[in-house]
Amino acid sequence: MRKQGGYENSARLYDLFDDKENLELFCNRAASSGEVIDVGAGTGRIAIPLARRGVRVYCVEPSPAMRRVFDQKLDREPQLRKRITLVPSYASSFEAGRRYPAAYLSGSFDHLLDDSERMAALSNVNRHLTTGGMLVFDVFLGSMGDKPLSPAGVAQTPEGEVRRFVGGRVLPGGRKETTLVFERYVKGELVERIEEHSLVGITSRPMIHDLLSRTGFELAHEWGDYDQEPYIDGDDMMIVEASKAHDIGE
Repeated sequence: MRKQGGYENSARLYDLFDDKENLELFCNRAASSGEVIDVGAGTGRIAIPLARRGVRVYCVEPSPAMRRVFDQKLDREPQLRKRITLVPSYASSFEAGRRYPAAYLSGSFDHLLDDSERMAALSNVNRHLTTGGMLVFDVFLGSMGDKPLSPAGVAQTPEGEVRRFVGGRVLPGGRKETTLVFERYVKGELVERIEEHSLVGITSRPMIHDLLSRTGFELAHEWGDYDQEPYIDGDDMMIVEASKAHDIGE
């Protein structure tokens, strides 16, 4: 069994289970802008479909393993490279060199561990957006508590199948440790088991509202799912669309 932080050993398996129904929402919100910053781009699951639609995407991804998988995908569709810029950086420190009309964080806001990290990330995004530019991100408020390691999907592969298990425990200081286990089977026999751990920050709707206000954003919409149904207190997920009202310090 191998243990590692984040997705460094399991990045090659990530897309098998990334079944969040958010592709159309992010693509539709970004496509109208013509270009977008994708913060926490992962394996390019959203950036590549956007590039196929003609959108230019500036992709920020800190994980070397995720970037390798992303790059392998681009090797299969090299014509997309002219529309995709992939940089090894973080939400709080990337430097695109100019401003964009839109930015999104898909599945990555939760990995900002405290208000200091969230402030730094949102401030940096603000700095890279034009006035009135849109920011869209999702937050998984319903997954902030303890959860025993439990089955979380089975994916078929040409060699056999991969089983995933997810669990987590709340830690002091407003953080949660998430555990992911991947088991790979060939002809019914377990041939590989990968266990990985990552940290997420525990937050809330009022905290997010306050952070947006403090970093120059104005809330435009809140949805409770990717079909854009209005958010209701207690929903497991919150999807935020905010517009840049002003530069930080104005």
